Amino acid sequence: MTSCLVFNHHSLPFDSPEKVDEAVPDFLKMCLKAKNIGLGTILVDESIDKDWFRLELSGRYFWQDWHNKMLSGEDGTAKDQIRAFRSIVTRQPFFSMEDIENFVDLFEVSFNDDTSFEALRAAAWHDAPLAGFPTRSPWLVSPIHVSVTQLDPDGEIRKSLLELINFYAPGVFEQHSRALLEKRNDSIRSGRVIFHERETLFPGLIFCGKAPQQLRNWSSGHIVLDQVKEALTALNQFCGVWGDDDFAAYHHDALKPLGLNHEVSGESSTVLNNPRLRAEREFWLPCGQKEVFQNHVKLNNGFRLHFFPEPGSKKIYVGYIGPHLKLK
Repeated sequence: MTSCLVFNHHSLPFDSPEKVDEAVPDFLKMCLKAKNIGLGTILVDESIDKDWFRLELSGRYFWQDWHNKMLSGEDGTAKDQIRAFRSIVTRQPFFSMEDIENFVDLFEVSFNDDTSFEALRAAAWHDAPLAGFPTRSPWLVSPIHVSVTQLDPDGEIRKSLLELINFYAPGVFEQHSRALLEKRNDSIRSGRVIFHERETLFPGLIFCGKAPQQLRNWSSGHIVLDQVKEALTALNQFCGVWGDDDFAAYHHDALKPLGLNHEVSGESSTVLNNPRLRAEREFWLPCGQKEVFQNHVKLNNGFRLHFFPEPGSKKIYVGYIGPHLKLK
């Protein structure tokens, strides 16, 4: 699976501007949550304005109209929606030159015997979920069943059936997000990949201290690496909901519902009051400030993942991933 969503423009238009105003906030929240599990880019058909402003959501009611309405509002929620919109990364067209060289022109997708739905074709080609709006049938179901016709490596025509995940509402996203995360994490087979693709895989985390070198030179096997991925995923998930009513501040118990199956704790007073032991757990933040990374996830084989939750930025800094630091 690639790290993208495919915008299902076929689900437009809405019946009225009022229904647009109701649906767009949920769509933006869904896109932000998708970004938090590594689906950080939305592929958009080249027939659509890349900035979305001239995207017609309802009859003569464009995305720009919604945007301007939110800007003129005074409640904080509206401005959060604008910030969410501006954080969305889009890419055009659906198919790159590399896709064309790989014979995407010979890749046909049929939905109810109709081959004109380019968004479905793009989702099938990129093995990516669709992201659209809850407007009308047939866009109110997930998965969407399509037929695929393509040439196999031997030049033979091959037909198959495929199910496309269709994020048309937040509940659908929640239903599939855990499986998508597991599929993504299964594809990560080295610490080097984690570090080099960190901004896509774990956008809420910042790696500093010894962690970058430890990931680039990872040699501790896949069992511990799988546990590292689980810990990083839970920490990143927390950053995505940090500030919500249920997660106003960082606390260890928040990580278990987000998929962490390992113990988390801070350091004992014995460690923190010992200058030598405390110094082992101090790392520099990118801003030049040194902090004590006393919070740590306890992994197998005596490994520890030390981190520092920064309440101002609502980011989590990961400073150490390795054998247990000294206790005496």
